Amino acid sequence: MPVQIVPNQEVLAVGAGFQLQPIGTVPLFQATPRLGLAPILYETINPALTITVQAVGGCPLPALPELITSITLVPGQGPSGGTGLGNSIVSLIDIADKPVPNIPNFSMGSGWFEPRMAYGNIAGPPSPTMALVAPLRGYYGEKYFYDAEYVYASYYANSPSFQGSFYGDIAEGVVPNVNRLTAINLLQGRKFLEFDKIPKDSDEITLEMFPPPAIPITLEQLAPITEADVLTEGSDYIAAFIPEISSWVKWRPSFIGVMQYYYTLIVTHTCPPFVTSFQGSMLVANNWTPAANRLSYYINRQVGFLDTPTGDFELIP
Repeated sequence: MPVQIVPNQEVLAVGAGFQLQPIGTVPLFQATPRLGLAPILYETINPALTITVQAVGGCPLPALPELITSITLVPGQGPSGGTGLGNSIVSLIDIADKPVPNIPNFSMGSGWFEPRMAYGNIAGPPSPTMALVAPLRGYYGEKYFYDAEYVYASYYANSPSFQGSFYGDIAEGVVPNVNRLTAINLLQGRKFLEFDKIPKDSDEITLEMFPPPAIPITLEQLAPITEADVLTEGSDYIAAFIPEISSWVKWRPSFIGVMQYYYTLIVTHTCPPFVTSFQGSMLVANNWTPAANRLSYYINRQVGFLDTPTGDFELIP
């Protein structure tokens, strides 16, 4: 191989590739550094992280020294990156009670994009050794830790019981018993469950209790994007339901414990094959602290009893 990665404390050799293991920093929104080897959600990657590449050997004909001209890190896999998976699930947390699958959004071809992460590159005079400082700039957020579940209750003051279908015609002047639960989950969508349909022997509210139909939800609707949103409303989609949230029933962050993110390091040099690619990865661990802080924000904005609607009423808006 005409060029090779020089391993160090934060760049480990894995076969012909590499794994990044940045030194810990203090994650955003909390005061203590992480303790494990893998960075956690909302931890700014160590800005001193450096990937060094060294030339070995030279050009066979004519006999010239091997020199490096540029180094670029990109997400994904393949000779030029940008293909295959952007990330995949490695493990779940201990209390996970069901599997969590990889989703199509993990594929680079499905519009994979980490909004708070930038990737480094360097180019310069040909040199036998070149160092890419800060190949990752930013932090990983919750976007791809996607399986959170939210369930809230809506209950109305003076709401009489009403025998009949919520989907049928409502007699003029008659108000249905609209008390219900609303569940929000990416894979299952937004679904509704009337209070009187909750199984009497249930000791926990689960998504399986909610019948169809469901309103589809996209990954972008649920993911916190800006730093301000991480500790407050999270996303505009969730915040839009505040006027109908009497109380929260469930606020569960992701069961995903560790995610693996994939990279391609592209090195250009002066000897054939002129471009050499290395496949790499980094493990990122979950961090429930931001989600817990958001829960406090939403609990403080519970509405309590809602005004009983009058006239025609439809269950699914």
